[in-house]
Amino acid sequence: MNEGIMTVPLEITKNEAVLCTGNHYIALPQIDIYSGGIKSINVTSKKNKGLLEISGEDFFLKPEFFYKGKKLNPKKVYWERLYYYIPQLRFIFDTFEVQARIYADIQEKGFVYEFVSSKAIDIRLRVNMDHVNTLRFNSHISHGRKSLSIDKWLNNPCAAIEGYNVQLGMAFGGEDGFGSSLSQTDLEQVIDNQMQLGFIINLAVEAQVPNAFYIAINADTDGASTTLIHLRRKGFKCIFSQWQEWLNKIIIKTSDKRVEKLFNENSLFNYFFSVSKDFYSDEWVAMTSRSPRYYVSGAFWERDSFYWSFPAIKCIDPMLHKKIVREMILIHSINPGDHAHYIDGTVLYPGFELDEACSYFNDLEFPLSFFDDQIIKAFDGIVERIEEEFDETIGLYKTFLLPSDDPTEYPFVLFDNVLLLRAYKNLIYLYQNLKHDTSLFENRVKTIKENLCRFIRLVEEKPIYVWAIDNYNQYVLYNDPPGNLGTLVYYGMPNDDIFKNTMDYYYSDCYKYYDSKARFKELACDHHQNTPSGLGLCGSLLNPLYKQEALKMVLEANLDHGLLCESFDKHSGEAKTGVGFATGAGYLAFALYESFIKSEEL
Repeated sequence: MNEGIMTVPLEITKNEAVLCTGNHYIALPQIDIYSGGIKSINVTSKKNKGLLEISGEDFFLKPEFFYKGKKLNPKKVYWERLYYYIPQLRFIFDTFEVQARIYADIQEKGFVYEFVSSKAIDIRLRVNMDHVNTLRFNSHISHGRKSLSIDKWLNNPCAAIEGYNVQLGMAFGGEDGFGSSLSQTDLEQVIDNQMQLGFIINLAVEAQVPNAFYIAINADTDGASTTLIHLRRKGFKCIFSQWQEWLNKIIIKTSDKRVEKLFNENSLFNYFFSVSKDFYSDEWVAMTSRSPRYYVSGAFWERDSFYWSFPAIKCIDPMLHKKIVREMILIHSINPGDHAHYIDGTVLYPGFELDEACSYFNDLEFPLSFFDDQIIKAFDGIVERIEEEFDETIGLYKTFLLPSDDPTEYPFVLFDNVLLLRAYKNLIYLYQNLKHDTSLFENRVKTIKENLCRFIRLVEEKPIYVWAIDNYNQYVLYNDPPGNLGTLVYYGMPNDDIFKNTMDYYYSDCYKYYDSKARFKELACDHHQNTPSGLGLCGSLLNPLYKQEALKMVLEANLDHGLLCESFDKHSGEAKTGVGFATGAGYLAFALYESFIKSEEL
């Protein structure tokens, strides 16, 4: 077996700030903070096993500002996440300023680009629908054609996109003062999906009077046009007030406003960018991220969802949590433990990972009615797959890949077996209440407990937990950030001298991935050897011995401009790999909640 093949991310050279927004139907993952340009829009498509993305050569939509017929560029632009989520930009000109907000309708397939200006101006929104792609890890060309038309209801411009397995329609409108300038030539074009298609829509904005563009998207231009009508009927003020009402209910307040900001920004990014609705069926879907900035976007990892993302959703929306957990168990349990899935549950990236297989049992705190025949059948299949990895001679379970998704040097990993111990304990409690047989789980729990001592070795004259072992008494010293050993106590191990010795060893110069001279003293790993791990930092927030130091680091580091990233510079705190990481943001929110927020709510 070739254990040296690893899929290592490239480091980013510049940590650029971008804004994002959307609802569970549409995602606007890259909004430029300097121009207000929206680089792309995407929707989720199970039949395409990923995301459908519409983008321009530079921008999908970009505003331009005209005062008395002259185009002006802002001198400065300020940005913020209003209510921790909604992008708000302030464009400063010589003699006036313009405030802009971008927000989806909270429930419908459309969004608003709202402006208010201190002087009367004209705003032109450049629309460039140059590329149509399927997004999953990378952008894959979607072949087909696109065309423009005029909607018969409101006389607004529409765009149709048709191709193999792809059919989308968009409609563009606005409040009073809206107009467009499509020519007959524009309307007669039918062009390839990868050719440039652009036009301009206009909006007259009176001084101190808010006005807005509406953009609707649906399965065809008929649905897009009627969605646009609905948005117009509601009006942007009503749409925004619905956001205000919902966000005021969902936002969690804390005594430390820095923690409050960090929690809510990461929580809401996770809420809207790690789960979505299939655009064509309304079925719920989960994935790593809906942002193309994340290098493995548009796909499903069991670990990322069941351990990180879903618990964060539970903190703010228990009803959605219950719904999404059930749906994802039924969809993805057909291939338990495989490295990565397509969003429809089929295998994208093979390779068994024990921590992923037992993730389905991480949280079973639901009413007994939740566990009907479908769920129990799914659980039976998961357990059957896990049991294939049990080694009778050593009394532990094997894994092929680590929590970092890299090959393991030795097959028996402490972190994975601790997670399985917790999972089987959860199943014992559940099955006893359901009056089901628990003998297998009771025997396995007893066996795992008896054999966890195999991971305790004398290192630097102190007993510590090693990372992994084999059948021949060999071991490896390692601490894989997605499986941070600092979380052992959180997942049920004792907070004793062995745990303390373990932390003292790994967070010292004895360990190759610790840098005592760094400003941010979190661990790096094989996956990114020179940059501390954002996921490791989340694990440290759950570590009773290290959580205060971890909190200090996470509040000081910029990361992905307030959102979690996979790794960051050990001196500057700027993101280096894995930006746009929605499920990772869920992990950060969940870890903050467990260690610093939940106690305030009790």
